[in-house]
Order: sequence, then structure tokens, then C-alpha cells
Amino acid sequence: MLPKDHELFLPGTESDGIKNEFYYSMCYKKGQFLYPEITTAKEMQEFVKNVLKKQGVGTLKRWFYTVSIPQLKRWK
Repeated sequence: MLPKDHELFLPGTESDGIKNEFYYSMCYKKGQFLYPEITTAKEMQEFVKNVLKKQGVGTLKRWFYTVSIPQLKRWK
């Protein structure tokens, strides 16, 4: 299950609108991954780190938010 400690980390949704507790809404909506061109966990980590950097998020927080990406169901 995903942590629920921040409003950015809302669960994704299936095509019928039901919440999916395995993926965040910023990556998975309406039963589809939002960035299908990203095909590896490493690519996703770099993508998220770059987005967070543009938002002014510091290095430690960027690491914290991306370190568990390879453990997500999508990459197994």
C-alpha cells in the first residue's frame, strides 16, 4: 500500500473510477500509466527527480521520494 502522508500522493484510479491503492494519481489514472514511454524504474526515478528539482525540492527529499520506485508493482 502507498503512504497517505501528503496530498500529492493520492491513489490512482481504474477506468471505472475505483481507486487503485498500488499507484499514485500522478502516475496512474483511468486505468493507464501516464508516461508509457518510461519503461524502466531507473527512467522513472530520473523523471521524478527532474520534476521535483524544477519544483525546488532538495536533494535529500528527491532521493527519499524516488528510492522506493524500483519496488513498485509496475517494475517487478
